Amino acid sequence: MTKRIFRSILCVSAAVLVASLIITMGVLYGYIRVQQRNELEDEVMYLTPGVEESGAEYLEKLGETDKRITLIDRDGTVLFDNQAAPDSMENHGDREEIREAFLTGEGQATRRSSSLSEPTVYYARLLNSGQVLRLSGSQYRVITVFANLLYPMCAVCLLMILLAAFFAMRSSEKIVEPINRLDVEDVKEGDVYEEIAPLVQKIGRQKETITNQVLEAQRQQREFEDMKEQMRREFTANVSHELKTPLTSISGFAEIIKNGFVKQEDIPGFAGKIFEESQRLIVLVNDIIKISQLDEGGIPYDKEEIDLYEMAEEVLDRLKEPAKKKNLNLQILGEHAKIRGVRLILDEVIYNLCDNAVKYNRDNGTVIVRVKRDRRGIQLVVADTGIGISKEHQDRVFERFYRVDKSHSKAIGGTGLGLSIVKHGAAFLGAALELDSRPGEGTVITLTWKTA
Repeated sequence: MTKRIFRSILCVSAAVLVASLIITMGVLYGYIRVQQRNELEDEVMYLTPGVEESGAEYLEKLGETDKRITLIDRDGTVLFDNQAAPDSMENHGDREEIREAFLTGEGQATRRSSSLSEPTVYYARLLNSGQVLRLSGSQYRVITVFANLLYPMCAVCLLMILLAAFFAMRSSEKIVEPINRLDVEDVKEGDVYEEIAPLVQKIGRQKETITNQVLEAQRQQREFEDMKEQMRREFTANVSHELKTPLTSISGFAEIIKNGFVKQEDIPGFAGKIFEESQRLIVLVNDIIKISQLDEGGIPYDKEEIDLYEMAEEVLDRLKEPAKKKNLNLQILGEHAKIRGVRLILDEVIYNLCDNAVKYNRDNGTVIVRVKRDRRGIQLVVADTGIGISKEHQDRVFERFYRVDKSHSKAIGGTGLGLSIVKHGAAFLGAALELDSRPGEGTVITLTWKTA
């Protein structure tokens, strides 16, 4: 900013200096020309009495002069000229200054002399005898004056430019100094220029706003970290609990068999219990791994075009046996629609939705899967006629290990991670997730993929 102000001041100073020089030269040029004409007029006035008394004889007696003196008769004939022979000179009756003198008593002109071949200033006066006395001087005198003044004026100009540069630098530093030492946090009246005070105050307010936003972001970050830590602790506690239950059962049954407290014919039953609990443990571990992979984006699968209708149909085929036990009616409706995603994750999402719809349904109920398109995009809707979810639980059913009715859920089975897998899988696939449920009526879960 200092450099820009310095350049601006220096350029303005230089422009003013050049303009002043041009104006001064013009005024001086005009002044010298006027002075030259006045000198000619004064000398004519001085010579007039002698010429009127003695004529050309008086002029012949004059000594050398730098002025050219010419005496012209009434008919324009040159009677005397101190720089050329009168006989060789043409008639001067048509000269501008001579004609003007005959008409008004005096005349003047500036032109290039035909005999001397140089710019000349002329002044003529009509004498009482009817003759015209004319004096002329070379205009080169004016040019000579300017030539003599050229070097001193250049030196003065150079000095003035140097002084202008010095003062421009000092002025620019003085102008910028209040801005450089400005503190927008403590702006007082008179500390800054009146013109930029609103800008400084606005910057101060913006700085305060940004500071508050940063502090708020830091506070939210701390809250988020605290929440993550709390969720991690809850997750660890839930995992420990969920793992401990089947492990305790397995350990207990195995210990009974080991100590010989089981009859030979009861061993297959205890082995079956151990197998069931181990399977439950395997499913739980697999679900935990899936959620971890979805959280960390560590799914090593490529995306492809998948037909939602066909995949939903495959999932329902796999659930026919558990649905048959409750005499459920499984239906798939709608149209074929393709989305781009990871087949394994989409299969897990649809399977967990449909599996929950079967598990938490009433006997003789219905599960309907619908694939459709509307103004929002491509939708996969899973609806059941089951027990439903009350309003206070709907915001939490997608949390890990969260169960609405723990005793009922334990009887049904499952790890408590199914809907959490649905939530994370939907996010990975870029689908919006919606839940609509009424206790005693059923649940509808919708996945929506927006289309361009």
